[in-house]
This record gives sequence, C-alpha cells and structure tokens, in this order.
Amino acid sequence: MARAGSPELSAIEGALVRAAERGIPRLPAFIDAPLAEIIGTASFLAARGARTAVRGNLRIVAPERANARSVRRVFVEQARNYVEIMRIPTFDPAKFLASVDQRGWEHFAAAHAKGRGVIVASAHIGPVSLVGQLFIARGYETVLPVEPERSEFQRAINRGRAAMGLQIVTTDAPLGIVRALRAGKVFGLLADRAVTGVGERVPFFGREALLPSVHIALALRTGVPIVPGFSSRERGRLTASFEPELELVATGDRNADVREGVRRWALVLERYVRRTPEQWTVFEPFWAAPGPKART
Repeated sequence: MARAGSPELSAIEGALVRAAERGIPRLPAFIDAPLAEIIGTASFLAARGARTAVRGNLRIVAPERANARSVRRVFVEQARNYVEIMRIPTFDPAKFLASVDQRGWEHFAAAHAKGRGVIVASAHIGPVSLVGQLFIARGYETVLPVEPERSEFQRAINRGRAAMGLQIVTTDAPLGIVRALRAGKVFGLLADRAVTGVGERVPFFGREALLPSVHIALALRTGVPIVPGFSSRERGRLTASFEPELELVATGDRNADVREGVRRWALVLERYVRRTPEQWTVFEPFWAAPGPKART
C-alpha cells in the first residue's frame, strides 16, 4: 500500500486534481451544491481533528451553532468554494459581475481615487476567492499573496484564482508585494489567520487572539488605504460587502500604532464572522495559536 507522501500517492493526487480541473467546468452549474455536499460531508467524517477545531471555534463565535450540523456546513462551504474556483477559467466577466451583489462599493472607489492603490483586507469567509474576481472583472490590476505551493491541489487552486488575471505572489517574496503597492495595484489579503506567526494579540469575541498585522504595518508605512471587504452567500446569491476605509493612527510609536490598527480591524472582522459563522472556514483551533513573532 502506498504511504502518505509517497510518489505513488502524489501521482494519484495529481491525476485526480487534473481530472477535476478539466471535468468540473464541463458540468452544469447546478451540480456544484450537491457535489459540495458529498465532498464536504466526506471531509467532515474523515477529518476528526479539523472537526473538533471547527466545533471549538463555533463554541466561541456562535455557541448556539456548536453542533454537528453546523460543523458539517463549514466543511460543505469550503468544498463548494473549491469547486467554484475550478470554474473561474470559464467565466464571462459581465455575467459574473451581474451574479454578485456589491454593497458599499463606493468605499473602495473612494479609497482607490486617492491614487495610491488599495489594500483590501478580507478573511476566510464565504466564497472569497470567487467574489474577489470582481476587481479583475472591473478592470483593476489585483495582487494576492499566497503560501508557497506544496501540493498539486494548491497549484490547481492558484491556477483557478489566476485564470481571470489575478496576479499571484508568494508570501516568501515580499519584494513582489512592495512592487505591487508602489504600482498602485489592488492588494488583496486574507487577514484572519496569522499563518506565519506574525501578528498581534488583540480581543476577538471576548478573548485574545493572534491576528495578522502585515496589512496594518504596510498601510502605516506606505500610506496606502485599507478597505475591509468580505464575501458571503445569501439566499443563493454571491455578495461582496465593503466597509469604509479603516482609520489608522500614527503617533510615532510604531508598535503601538500597529497593535491599535489590528484591534480596529478585529472589531470589523468580528461583525462579519458573527453574521455568517458557518461560512467562516477556519479548520484550526483559532484561539490556540502560538505567540506572535517579530512584527513586519
């Protein structure tokens, strides 16, 4: 039997992923929801550790939903997100834009009009990779930092994300991020998981949690405005919601200013997680993150 990490399993994974990339766009769109139910439920049953983590997170953000039904929904939501990413290469920009309810777009437009680019701070809520394509569809050059690819599945997801023109840079290539900001591009960032351990501990749902600080540090250093933006599914529709520009303070105490900015970001993020807790697809114990490393 092939063991985890073996060349045999890697080849099987690659073949399955390539088959999904080719096959899913050819299937009718109405198959996405039932397919996600199957894949998500299978993942829910197989991933005991992630299942426990999701239930623990829900106990804090929505105690009334900390049950097997809601935990399974989180897995199904993530499966649907991945299925729909596979469809991005087939999108017609005009039809896609018509499928997304855009709320608060004027906040993004006002920030972009300043001519310094925009940092759009988002989170693992709803179909964020899908809805994020609206910047490309509207003609904005957009950059997304991602973790270095370590599997064929990650490579496939990034190919889907980039299919409409999204520019991918890896988090271990900070020069690409700086160049994007200097060029005035839109810089999208998922700022709810401090995957590198760099961040600030601030109150979040009444408990201290480690949240990323890179978007705050970049904004304070460059003067580029931050606009919080979130995605969700509501009554069968995709939604994109934009908040007013995040107000940051610059007192001269850089560490204190970054921490205060993260605290303000956490207040906005908490509202959106509370609004759709079953669409917050975080599969690690969120409040058990390690202590912060040196700040950016």
